[in-house]
Amino acid sequence: MKTYSTALVDGRIVPLEGDRNSIIASPLTGQDDRRTCHGDAADVDAAVNAARTACDAWSQTDASTRHNVLEALAAGIEERSQEVAAAITAEVGTPEKIAHAVQVGLPVHVLRGFATELDGALADETIAHSKVQYRPVGVVAAITPWNYPLHQPMAKIGAALAAGCTLVMKPSDMTPRTNALMMEILANTTPPGTVNVVPGDARTGETLSGHADIDAVSFTGSVEGGRAVAQAAAKALKPCFLELGGKSAGILLDDAAPDVALKSMVNGGFLNSGQTCNALTRILVPNTMLDEAATKIGTLADKMAARLGPLISQAQFNRVQGFLERADKDDTVRLIAGGPGRLEGREEGFFVRPTVFVSQNADADIAREEVFGPVLVVLGYGDDDDLIALANGTDYGLAAAIWGNDTARVDAIARRLRAGQIDVNGAPFNPRAPFGGFKQSGSGRELGLHGIREFQRPVSIQKKS
Repeated sequence: MKTYSTALVDGRIVPLEGDRNSIIASPLTGQDDRRTCHGDAADVDAAVNAARTACDAWSQTDASTRHNVLEALAAGIEERSQEVAAAITAEVGTPEKIAHAVQVGLPVHVLRGFATELDGALADETIAHSKVQYRPVGVVAAITPWNYPLHQPMAKIGAALAAGCTLVMKPSDMTPRTNALMMEILANTTPPGTVNVVPGDARTGETLSGHADIDAVSFTGSVEGGRAVAQAAAKALKPCFLELGGKSAGILLDDAAPDVALKSMVNGGFLNSGQTCNALTRILVPNTMLDEAATKIGTLADKMAARLGPLISQAQFNRVQGFLERADKDDTVRLIAGGPGRLEGREEGFFVRPTVFVSQNADADIAREEVFGPVLVVLGYGDDDDLIALANGTDYGLAAAIWGNDTARVDAIARRLRAGQIDVNGAPFNPRAPFGGFKQSGSGRELGLHGIREFQRPVSIQKKS
């Protein structure tokens, strides 16, 4: 069993000093296959000190310098894409094709998106007799989850570097092999001290987010984790940017082509086996089309069974099974496909049956709570007011998708949705557009110019004419 016990501090791969560690099972087999060590307060101190020392020089660099570093980092990932994709498949369970295209391909596009936005992000603005400059917030603590173990770090690293910040990253302890490769790439492409990485658990994250020399905290993860990080940051009056969960709606209007629309929504809902914060896990269809649409969705789900990877851990498997079992006993919920239990032919690992329910009750747990697995719920609606109430009727507001041919109606519905990203008729993801949500989906924005702005503060300089 391989042990991962290193950090990236001041441009060097160094051993972790702490004695805390955990053993992790393969999502594909369920067997223990790797051990990871967790950084302690001394490791965090060393990383924060390196970031603080590097901050003055990096904050004064020009757009060209930052552009070159971001491009070098993107190229470094491309050069080792095979290794990184294989690591993510092994640790998260993402099928190889999706691992290459999304888990590795997306962060490359994201980094180059930041590079493209640099001139605009660093340009001065004139307001009457004031010059407004955008200055880096300082040293950033960045905490990321396991489901996209390269993309989520690069979304924060790229934005922070573009803004002129330095940072300390605490990636998930569930993906140590991916973390190790990421640290090697960072060590070879970023100036010493600008990006530091301390792998660890929740205690490591709490130590980092509460550190006195951290100027801002950026967190992606669960609502519960976000609350804990926000509380630690609030005690020190630090800005805290949160990107949390979702229960996103895919909306079918009565004039859309259902076959194309439903296939797209099912694919979106099952991406990464549903372990995606903006997955379209609630599919809203007209009452007049409910039975037909539910049958089509169930058929599509059954076809997806052979294509999906496992969930990441036994704990996640158990959590999703709990949702399935409770929904299966709910008289207001009808099972269409899948259901509780292991995927047929997959006795090993954490494979879940892709599942579809129809719910008569919009307040059922399966219709409101984030499951984070390959589980879809179909709900019927009457008129457009009923549709909006259903679409906005959860504690989340991260994403949505609308399918319909009446442009004016689609636009009117989109304006009423409380969601941070709204796709229309299958429009592709835009890595330069702002990503974030409303309500318990978080308070920050990532990607592109808006992502860079999160790590900047405007400074007004008034001059006499």
